[in-house]
Amino acid sequence: MATAARPRGTASPRPRAPSPRPCALLLLLLIGSAAAADRPRQSPEALEAAAEAFLEEALAEAYEEVEVTARGLDGRLSLRPCNAPLEAFIPHGRDPLRASTVGVRCTGEAPWTVYVRTEIEARSSVLVAARPLQRGARLRRSDVSAAMRDVRRIHGQWYTDPQEVVGQQVRRRLRQGEPLTASQLEAPVLVERGERVLIEAGRGAAIRITSRGRALDDGRQGERVRVENLDSGQEIEGRVIGEGRVRVGF
Repeated sequence: MATAARPRGTASPRPRAPSPRPCALLLLLLIGSAAAADRPRQSPEALEAAAEAFLEEALAEAYEEVEVTARGLDGRLSLRPCNAPLEAFIPHGRDPLRASTVGVRCTGEAPWTVYVRTEIEARSSVLVAARPLQRGARLRRSDVSAAMRDVRRIHGQWYTDPQEVVGQQVRRRLRQGEPLTASQLEAPVLVERGERVLIEAGRGAAIRITSRGRALDDGRQGERVRVENLDSGQEIEGRVIGEGRVRVGF
């Protein structure tokens, strides 16, 4: 029987190479994962400890009680172990008290840098209102007391020395135990409009003349106010130098 002739230029089909079986691919992935798991890596706990110790040391001298807790470091982080001491730093030179992130870097053979989120509690003894205080009240020593507070939660400048606040005037109502801050206090009004004042005139301590007057303005320490000289009826201007006292020059 005659056989059909193969057309010229047509290559005989080659057998296809068998494709890898799914189980073989899975085995390769497992082997690769096992090798990666066995590779030494930098301990995340060591990174957190370095960040916490750095901030605690930076704040220890300024505050009585400091507690720093590292947050949010990914436990799956895979870094080559550092063969040099870890270095912690505050990004962009921020105030340590307000630092929410601490950088930790390795300067060894394989350098790297990571950033660790932190939570800070810094407690100190600060002045607080010893009782409820009404707006306009002049602070006495018995109106203030000391209490431990987390200063990160205090907005504004706080006080530790009673001498800094005694005699100051409360700008708004304060609750008992509320920390005293600069924005809540102001210099008291020493001369009130319409009240009788003592007018002092002179240069230096050698010459001093006093007369009776009536304030035409409210005034705090060092402010200039208008007063009426009750002896002459003349309106003059002077500087408040004390409670109910105004000094004028001549």
